[in-house]
Amino acid sequence: MAGGLEADRERATAYFHATKAPKWESERREQVLDFLDHHRAVGKCVAVVTSGGTTVPLERNTVRFLDNFSTGSRGAASVEYFLSLGYAVIYLHRPGSVAPFARHVQKTTSKQLDLEFLESLRVTKSAQNVELQFEGEQDRRRVVNMLQTYKSVREANALLALPYTSVDDYFFQLRLIAESVAPWKERALFYLAAAVSDFYVPQHELSEHKIQSRDGPLTMTLQQVPKLLGVMRHDWAPQAFFVSFKLETDWDLLRKKAKMSVDKYGMHLVVANELHTRFDEVLLITDKDERTIERPKDAEDIENSLVEAIAGIHFKFIASRDVTVPDEIGHKLPSGGRRPWRRRLPPRAQSAVALIEQHQEEILAVVLGGLLSVMLNMLQNSMRRR
Repeated sequence: MAGGLEADRERATAYFHATKAPKWESERREQVLDFLDHHRAVGKCVAVVTSGGTTVPLERNTVRFLDNFSTGSRGAASVEYFLSLGYAVIYLHRPGSVAPFARHVQKTTSKQLDLEFLESLRVTKSAQNVELQFEGEQDRRRVVNMLQTYKSVREANALLALPYTSVDDYFFQLRLIAESVAPWKERALFYLAAAVSDFYVPQHELSEHKIQSRDGPLTMTLQQVPKLLGVMRHDWAPQAFFVSFKLETDWDLLRKKAKMSVDKYGMHLVVANELHTRFDEVLLITDKDERTIERPKDAEDIENSLVEAIAGIHFKFIASRDVTVPDEIGHKLPSGGRRPWRRRLPPRAQSAVALIEQHQEEILAVVLGGLLSVMLNMLQNSMRRR
């Protein structure tokens, strides 16, 4: 690992040396330090949650860019749950992605500020106010509760939201945040859920203005972005607790890459997501454990269970510097790994199996009820014959 880390350090140093710092860097650093100072005396823990996807500009005056798609839904929901557990949260996000608290309005009206959303608005008779209408009382209560919670969060100054767009924006802010929270030591938690670009165009290779299509076909060579996980973990905030994420479509590859993040970069915990089941099931991987977290049947999302599990592991880390998953969290994998037969099924079949497992108690009740009915019927017929 040492050789790999040293190479990552050299690439990171070269990247930051060759890339012009954003104009807002000192202002953002001051924002972060003021936020942390506000919570330091209280003894809170701080969670740094990254969310959304980074862009790669193709010009300095950006018209065209490459984008890493991410809705940001996992990060947005997780922010709410970290706040509910008493964390102060620094939320590094991509504007336009799903946002904490606001996501509840999207779920009850429309996912976008579009024509469908306008159908939910009504101007009062006095024309002095605009009202938001809901289809049912449950939706109304949901948004009212959300607004009350958000107001409390704002009054407590418990959430600092910092935007990024490009991968350069993301890297510079991630570095300044990590360096700023380093004095918090093990009380700082990094929850790195953003989808970060793997390739980029270095600043000195960017066209100044819009690339012209009349110049004919476009051929570009993209460079690999520096790998910063190990640098963050060992240099920028060496005593903090780190959680990273992996997403793949193949479970074998997913587990392999997740374990590599633990071994190579020193991540304390990796959340492994399989594309087709990620909203219902995730795999937590440490250097000692593999534990599955599943969405409870009555829960709207899996993030509540996920964040509670991670917070439990983090609190144990604070107390003992030990990274193990308590027995009450999730369930261990079978000795043969994660359902090896399922991995050979097509994606739709995998989703069907996941759905069956999710409702296995109800299915079992129906089967047992049917079996009992058949047995009673057979008993009645036998008694009639006598």
